[in-house]
Amino acid sequence: MMVPLDPCNKPTSQRRITEGDTVVVYERHDSMRAVTVSAAGVLQNRFGVFRHADWLGRHFGSKVFSSGGVGGKGGRKAGGGFVHLLAPTPELWTLVLSHRTQILYIADISLVVAYLELVPGCVVLESGTGSGSLTTSLARAVAPHGRVYTFDFHDQRADSARKILRRMA
Repeated sequence: MMVPLDPCNKPTSQRRITEGDTVVVYERHDSMRAVTVSAAGVLQNRFGVFRHADWLGRHFGSKVFSSGGVGGKGGRKAGGGFVHLLAPTPELWTLVLSHRTQILYIADISLVVAYLELVPGCVVLESGTGSGSLTTSLARAVAPHGRVYTFDFHDQRADSARKILRRMA
């Protein structure tokens, strides 16, 4: 499978959230999750109830407050708690993806990219896609004209990684 990634898009702080986007919901320093935005979607967590419709049109990086209910410990304020809506960078993606296999974290990935001397335009062949943590960082390192070709012998993992990588594109 070839990994699509186009870093030539607008900086994430200038992009607005639209239906179908994948957003990393930053709840607190030790709690984040990836969510695909849909107009009818709702996220409920310890900080309150968050309607996806309220996210549409906002910039990535926005702080959003819950749309009612009791949020936080003891409901600190009437509106409930808040979360931040972040763009799914390879660094954040490594932290929120489900770890179906052993993954590399960003410190190790940086070393791999440096040792391989990857620059835009390189072609990379990755053996063992796994969860796609390394794959997304490799794609960013060689973008916009390079390519990452990756394969995994385990069909179920390959299908899961394919779906994840399409979400990240």
